[in-house]
Amino acid sequence: MSFDLLDAVLPAEGRFCVVGISQYTDQRIIDTREELDKIAEKFVSQNKNVFFACAKFGEQDNRTKDNVIGIRSLWLDLDCGAAKAEAGKGYADQEAGLVALRGFCKKAGLPRPIIVDSGYGLHVYWLIEEVLQRHQWEPLAKRLKELCDENELIVDPAVFEASRVLRIPGTFNFKFGTQAEVRVLNEHSERIKYEDLQTLLGSAPPQEPTPNFVPKGMSPMMEALMGNRVKTFKKIMIRSANGDGCAQLIHCFENQESIEEPLWRAALSITAFCVDGKTAAHKMSDKYPGYDHAEVEKKVDYIVAKGGPYTCATFEKLNPAGCNECPHKGKIKSPIVLGADIAEADANEESDEEGVVIPEYPFPYFRGKNGGVYRKPMEEEEEPVLVYEYDFYVVNRMRHPDLGEVALFRLHLPRDGVHEFTLPMTTIVVKEKLREAVAHHGVVTSGKQIELLAHYVASSLKNMQFEKKAEVMRTQFGWADKDSKFILGDREITKDGVFHSPPSNVTKDVTPHVMPMGSMEKWQEVFNMYALPGLEPHAFAALTAFGSPLLKFTGLEGAIINVIYPRSGSGKSTTLYMCNSVIGHPKRLGSIWKDTPNTKMHMLGVMNNLANTIDEITNTTPIEFSELAYSISQGRGKNRMKASVNEMRVNNTSWQGITLASSNASFYEKLGSLKTSPDGEMMRVLEYTIAPNDVIDTALGKALFDHQLFENYGHAGEPYLQWLLLNLEEAKDLLRKVQARIDKQVQFTSRERFWSAVAACNITGGLIAKSLGLINFDMKQVYDWLVGILANMRQDVHVPDGSPAEVLGSYINLNLSNHALVANGEPDIKTGLMAMPLLEPRGELVMRYEPDTKHLYLAANAFKKYCVERQTNYKETLQALGLVGVYLEAVNKRMSKGMKIVSPPVRALKFDVRDFGLGIETVLKPQDES
Repeated sequence: MSFDLLDAVLPAEGRFCVVGISQYTDQRIIDTREELDKIAEKFVSQNKNVFFACAKFGEQDNRTKDNVIGIRSLWLDLDCGAAKAEAGKGYADQEAGLVALRGFCKKAGLPRPIIVDSGYGLHVYWLIEEVLQRHQWEPLAKRLKELCDENELIVDPAVFEASRVLRIPGTFNFKFGTQAEVRVLNEHSERIKYEDLQTLLGSAPPQEPTPNFVPKGMSPMMEALMGNRVKTFKKIMIRSANGDGCAQLIHCFENQESIEEPLWRAALSITAFCVDGKTAAHKMSDKYPGYDHAEVEKKVDYIVAKGGPYTCATFEKLNPAGCNECPHKGKIKSPIVLGADIAEADANEESDEEGVVIPEYPFPYFRGKNGGVYRKPMEEEEEPVLVYEYDFYVVNRMRHPDLGEVALFRLHLPRDGVHEFTLPMTTIVVKEKLREAVAHHGVVTSGKQIELLAHYVASSLKNMQFEKKAEVMRTQFGWADKDSKFILGDREITKDGVFHSPPSNVTKDVTPHVMPMGSMEKWQEVFNMYALPGLEPHAFAALTAFGSPLLKFTGLEGAIINVIYPRSGSGKSTTLYMCNSVIGHPKRLGSIWKDTPNTKMHMLGVMNNLANTIDEITNTTPIEFSELAYSISQGRGKNRMKASVNEMRVNNTSWQGITLASSNASFYEKLGSLKTSPDGEMMRVLEYTIAPNDVIDTALGKALFDHQLFENYGHAGEPYLQWLLLNLEEAKDLLRKVQARIDKQVQFTSRERFWSAVAACNITGGLIAKSLGLINFDMKQVYDWLVGILANMRQDVHVPDGSPAEVLGSYINLNLSNHALVANGEPDIKTGLMAMPLLEPRGELVMRYEPDTKHLYLAANAFKKYCVERQTNYKETLQALGLVGVYLEAVNKRMSKGMKIVSPPVRALKFDVRDFGLGIETVLKPQDES
């Protein structure tokens, strides 16, 4: 069997590389030996020099060291010939080379190698027992080169590369225009074990492989940033012209007509891997007399497909003098690194987040191709400066009523997606404040990076100030700009469409809950359950979502619907959830009774024209509810003074909408217990009871209201509001007609104007929503139920008396059993002692009645306190009673006279109740002593 060099030298596993070189290089990466032999035969027929790679390669179609997967030999290349000998780069002839090789092997203790006559030189191979990886082989090759230098064996210095190619025996060397056969001179050589070869050469132990450019274990962020890095040939040449680049490339450019093909090819290898490579390749070639555009294109494509940019060592080998004065010598591996640049992204590129367009950054800043913010260098040959690793930019300038001018920022994070936030200009212009503020939102800076970021932000804002006017930042939802827009969460709904409206610091906590989720159809399945007969009370309450935006056009500022569920756990919260679900999250949009009054006012201000819900207000005290009712109807929060300044704060908390509340008890009754005349509050509250029913099966209701509703909501608000904006006058006209019909049918007066407005808004909203196909309620059925309820309310909630006689009578009834003393006539004639009282107090004494004179005495302070608590005018009550002869005067009176212990006199109010008809005589008739 004849000797086969490739079988001896190469590992069994991996892909072959065969190279044919004449005027141009043709490199192939193939899978089988049969393919290699056929290609080699073809190359020979084309008078090409044929080479094979001394290693096997992986899946990539290139002959780079990073693609090497196996090596099984060490090799040398000895050049021979008179010219080589004269230049000190080789031996006079092959015989001289063989003599030198034998002496080297003896000195180094190396066994006899396989030797190949390369035509004009010698290729030498030592076979290794094991298949080595590149990181194992490279220390051996490095030590072999050192031994060659130490023992003065003249070899090609470029041969100690893992991806090196040498000639295939049986082919021909056409280097000098003649045909010299490549043949094996010695095929006998023993394989050396890897460990023995390490010992024999004295090589360093292998190091685990790490990438040259991309560090091992690189983070995803660094990978993205490195993906922004590109090479530009223009930058290399500018640097070279300024003396800080590559003199070799300047030489190639200036001497295109005369340089040899290998050096021209080396220059093209640099252009081929630059982003402007195609143009650069022709600039480096078009002065050559035989310039052919197509051939240059073909050459560049070949270099890209088969190899990489040439190294500095290769340039130096081809033109040693060109590297003599290089300022980068020994510092870089290839001239291509001098063209390092950052690839810019396309302007207004759309990010991975649907609908989010990243704008073009203001000059001199730009976005990297894979994200990040960069600043262009002052000088063209310098590298761009990284400002921030992720996409971060100013979206808009806005004017906030409290904070002044603010900036809206957008931050893109790879795991968290897109995040928007606002900062006031007063924070942005102070570096340390800016650092803290952006860090709060996830923008992490280190060292002096904040200075770069501050300049970038300032440049962005100044550019925006030149380009467009600042927009108004919305601090509440609802109607805006003279009813031409409606703010719904982060959406600005107009006649022309729906646009983004960034949340302000006031609305940012609520905005995330005003958004659609799931599907409209699934939401409608749940909402339309209230269309079932018997659920008209529930339906009317839920329609508050559609009615509240219309309240503004009735002239009222606010009103309350209180839905009473007599039994706990009967689903009162669900009614509120249904209302909220029209525009957003069923539960998170509502308030609860435990929220502080300021929180409730804040929520009212944010929701503004949208329905506001407060769940379970049963435990609210009558005073708290009275204040809430007045506040809601007044349509604004409290005015407050600024701290330490004699100046009033700007009060932007206002609203015009309907509040939907739920409770277990009537607040009409609670208000009646609080004050004598609660008519003002009572008429601001439309209150009705929803009796328990079994219209909806319990299991079905749980599935729909507890699960499906919370997965599908927020779809109906936007189309409903769009219709209102496009047809506002039609909606107002319908509202007026509905209200007029209700007023006429129920015979409402101005006293019931709140009830009238709320009823008309919800019915009108329901009619519009049904016409749009958003709901499927039987609105006539709901209307008929409502008219009946309103008629009953009008009868039940009568105008309270509140007369002075009623006030005095209520006070007497309140204190009669525990706080009154009823005297028993004059002192005894015989003893002069007072008879025991007919009735003694069991608590604080505030009232004394003397049956013989028909005079009633009330402790003045106690009665005054009672009047204040009942919100009744104390002085006016006494004056009115004085005009009819009931109130006589204020006196000092011993209220406890006749008791065992008599206290000092106190200020008391004296009343003559003889003809007042209070009935005290019958209630406190003296007991028959017998």
